[in-house]
Amino acid sequence: MDIAVIGAGRIGTTLAERLTAEGHSITLIDKNEARLSYASNNLDVMTVLGNGADYYTQTRAEVGSADLLIAVTNNDAVNMLCCLTGKKLGVKNTVARVRTMEYYRQMVFLKDELGLSLVFNPEMYAAEEISRILRFPSAEKVDSFAKGRAELVEFTVWPGSSLIGLPLRKFGSQFGSGILVCAVNHENKITIPKGDYVIAEGDIIHLVGAPAEITAFFKSAGIYKKGVRDVILLGGSRTAIYLSNILLNMGIHVKIIEQKQENCTELNHLLRKAEIIHGDGGDPKLLEEEGIRNADAFVALTGSDQNNIITSIFAKKSGAKKVITKINEEHYRTMIGTHTLESCVTPKTIAADLIVQYVRAIHNSIESSGIEALHKIAGGNAEALEFLITEKDKHSGKALKDLNIGSDTLLAAIIRNNSCIIPGGDDFVRPGDSVIAVTTRFGVQRFDDLFEE
Repeated sequence: MDIAVIGAGRIGTTLAERLTAEGHSITLIDKNEARLSYASNNLDVMTVLGNGADYYTQTRAEVGSADLLIAVTNNDAVNMLCCLTGKKLGVKNTVARVRTMEYYRQMVFLKDELGLSLVFNPEMYAAEEISRILRFPSAEKVDSFAKGRAELVEFTVWPGSSLIGLPLRKFGSQFGSGILVCAVNHENKITIPKGDYVIAEGDIIHLVGAPAEITAFFKSAGIYKKGVRDVILLGGSRTAIYLSNILLNMGIHVKIIEQKQENCTELNHLLRKAEIIHGDGGDPKLLEEEGIRNADAFVALTGSDQNNIITSIFAKKSGAKKVITKINEEHYRTMIGTHTLESCVTPKTIAADLIVQYVRAIHNSIESSGIEALHKIAGGNAEALEFLITEKDKHSGKALKDLNIGSDTLLAAIIRNNSCIIPGGDDFVRPGDSVIAVTTRFGVQRFDDLFEE
């Protein structure tokens, strides 16, 4: 597909990289020459210097003949204008990043008028991911499928764990058949494990199942953490506002530490049930005074990765039971080590997953099962995909043992009605089912693509 991306910031560059890797032709448009120079030197993309909302810039970039326009500048109004201009020029599909709460609430009303195919808000999606982790504090990462009927959780096997030395063929008999280990990161090598795999100390396990089954597993394995009742948020960012609204509606006490007085005033107006503290969250004395040692959870949401990392490490050492860190640049996590931070959330990665899912969906011209959800897991080295099965899927109705699925892929769960089924060889999928697959193969667009003829 020919795709125009307007805005060469963090998200725009990440999208260009991901979509280029999937074989699409990308034109990157930005007013900042240095950003375009970086993209040109590091990515296989075309670049156009200019205002992406300008008719003449879009004409030079041949946006009108593109299959998709994605506007991800740091200005919501500009993004919407970019999409409107592109639509007038003839681009088939348009996607806009809209971060401002007031604009985002109007999108249901304005979407058709502006010709927008998709509107996304990275900060809101990051807040939703953090809220899922706080609902499952035993996990380091949580991805939701089939409207919450199945979850894929990530956790680390720490020293002394009862899981060490356990072969996966005994996993079901010990912890129940309602969960499945679908991927393992062992010493930075990602595998789709078989029954003879033996769990080792330091392994990062990816587990799928219904929420109740996963909770039961955490309790049986001795790694269960009680539900969160109070949370300390560092930084009064947009993500903090979205997250606070979610948590307050769940009955969780929220305390926000914000350094700027004017931001505190706004937070008090927007979040009347939250406790707003004016102060420097990087000051250990302030954190201790505000109860970091007894907090159920600490979430670092400032605009500085360095501040978020340092305060998260301090919070963990101080005794906070759950620590979540927002990181904009993944290389920081690599530099300090995978296990130093408990749970990390990267908004640009969440947004990129959503856009890649959407691009694969519109690229799939065959009326068979498209992707309902897509999540990068295992540090981006594998994908968890959800498919809705239709009557046109030629592999439906056949026993899984009779299908040729590659060693790089696993059918992890079948969601039928309200049940999450961990499939065996005699099981089959049928129209109306949702299927969760985990694979180290990239670019899968349809359920039938998982199988070899």
